[in-house]
Amino acid sequence: MYRFKLFSILGTLIGLCACQPQASHSDTPASAAVASTEAAHKLMFEGSDVQQAGLGGSDFTLLNGQGQPVKLSDFKGKVVALVFGYTHCPDVCPTTLLTYAEALQQLGEKARDVQVLFITVDPARDTTTVMENYATAFNPDFIGLTIDPAHMDALNAVLKQYQINVRKTAGTSARDYLIDHSTGTYLLNRQGQVVVYEPHSQSATQLSHDMKQLLN
Repeated sequence: MYRFKLFSILGTLIGLCACQPQASHSDTPASAAVASTEAAHKLMFEGSDVQQAGLGGSDFTLLNGQGQPVKLSDFKGKVVALVFGYTHCPDVCPTTLLTYAEALQQLGEKARDVQVLFITVDPARDTTTVMENYATAFNPDFIGLTIDPAHMDALNAVLKQYQINVRKTAGTSARDYLIDHSTGTYLLNRQGQVVVYEPHSQSATQLSHDMKQLLN
């Protein structure tokens, strides 16, 4: 199990979630702090404004479906949605990707300025080809990102930046297991800064609303 120190503002927002939906941020003690942060900005979001939480900040490089290196900075100028999960996830991950696919449909032409990145937490099984096929099944423009398992340090650094907790649970064999992981997603603005945390419970309409705010 990876152990990461959580920032206090996200202590109850970004928890380990066994592939189960997380509680809405409005039900957490951090909601008052989030509301205060939101009030300081002109943009109002359906998700939580986490600009002051110190998330992200460093570029990273992972591998796309063709095995080519992809940097987060490659998408500057677009709003980026970071979704963490894995292809064997039984419920939360496919639901999240379906919701983002629907949100992009609601955006219409504006969707061309949004990039959804699906980052695996299970590179041992999620090869470049597997990630390519999985991510594009939800939307042809989604990009699945993974890493050679021999270079886990690169992935661990990304998970640490975004406070993603991961824990492998025992299965019936070495290749049959589940992974508990943080289920919230992040929206980054056109400058590559983390702005909004979206709990798993968000609807496509809520996601599209927040992406519109960042696109305007």
